[in-house]
Amino acid sequence: MSSSWNRFDVIVIGSGIGGLACAAALARCGKAALVLERQHVAGGLTQSFSRDGFQWDVGLHYLGEMGPEGEARNVLDWLTGGAMTFAPLGNAYDIVHFPDNFTVPFTRPRAALEGELKSRFPDCTTEIDALFAALDEAVHAGRALFTRRALSGLLGDIYGLWHSRAIHKWWGRTTAGVLADLVSDPRLRAVLLAQQGDHGGTDPAKTSFGIHAVVMNHYLNGAWYPVGGAKVFADTLVPIIEQAGGAIKLDTRVEALRIEDGEATGVVLDDGTVLQAQAIFSDIGAHNTVGLLPAELQESAWAKEIRSFQPSVSHVTLYLGLEGDIGSHGASASNYWFHESWGTSDGVWRISDQATSAPVLFVSFPSLKDPESPSRGHQRHTAEVVALTDWEPFARWSHSTLQDRPGEYAALKAVIEQSLLA
Repeated sequence: MSSSWNRFDVIVIGSGIGGLACAAALARCGKAALVLERQHVAGGLTQSFSRDGFQWDVGLHYLGEMGPEGEARNVLDWLTGGAMTFAPLGNAYDIVHFPDNFTVPFTRPRAALEGELKSRFPDCTTEIDALFAALDEAVHAGRALFTRRALSGLLGDIYGLWHSRAIHKWWGRTTAGVLADLVSDPRLRAVLLAQQGDHGGTDPAKTSFGIHAVVMNHYLNGAWYPVGGAKVFADTLVPIIEQAGGAIKLDTRVEALRIEDGEATGVVLDDGTVLQAQAIFSDIGAHNTVGLLPAELQESAWAKEIRSFQPSVSHVTLYLGLEGDIGSHGASASNYWFHESWGTSDGVWRISDQATSAPVLFVSFPSLKDPESPSRGHQRHTAEVVALTDWEPFARWSHSTLQDRPGEYAALKAVIEQSLLA
């Protein structure tokens, strides 16, 4: 690789939405960022792909706070110059299904959802009020927690101490623990946990209530979908990065971080090329980033703590292309959560036991969310069916590559396909 790649102010490892947003923010501040991506397309889980005229997203299904007054929308408008548009999903952004045909729509605005829950659980109105008050306090404590992390030295310590009681009360306790204290009806607790797959939560006894509160609060004023599909994030942010003198380098794998005098000064690519910059940013996760450090630094106490973190839950997705008027058969822009039981800690599908089926399904119809979907006028639509699962059944094929998987992999994939389709 030419030495001309050393002309950038900063290097960003990974082109997921965090890496693209970081590079675009730096571009807005006059910095030229080089984004290094090991895959053949930028965007991470905001990618889209097409087959036979159908288009699906690989990871984005809906976003909150994208209305005219939304905080996230204000940030995104600053990053993109207001170049992206979003379509609302409608009054019900999530519709959750439980056994015995018990269905609850999660509706906007917040007052509508509170009213919906109280109508379904009339004996729990006081508890529902307490739960929403707890959401507010947890979100406020979260802002304090994130602010404390952004401050350094004594100022951060003082700020953290000032808010420590609220942080511990809501972020230092599990989701299951808080709900057990606030909500007596187990069915209401199950409904309140119905969206926990949004933050990778599968066992509320292990997740922080603060995270659950932030995600649930994120949608209380409604949900939106990017017009044009998830790929418009990369389509919009990459030119902004390039206009500031930056670049996106695809099919480029970072093997190591170069550390000098305790500071990251560059990266080493898999072909041995060394690229240097004033600052290095990583968007590949803390665990993967620590893995790029020299061996001696990986043995430090803080690095060992990060390396001890267990992987989050995995998922499988069935992508469907549909023809006809799917709206007349019940499909809509809403998302659908199908829970096979009232249990709250059995959301992971153990695929290794092929006699089982997924305990929870998330179903989305992207073509009904996007008013500019090219397939809508031709009655060609898309659906995505997602199930959370564990990595273990797939680990044996981790070194195989796309288009070169063994027969056992294809056989398991066929079992998954048929189960999700059923």
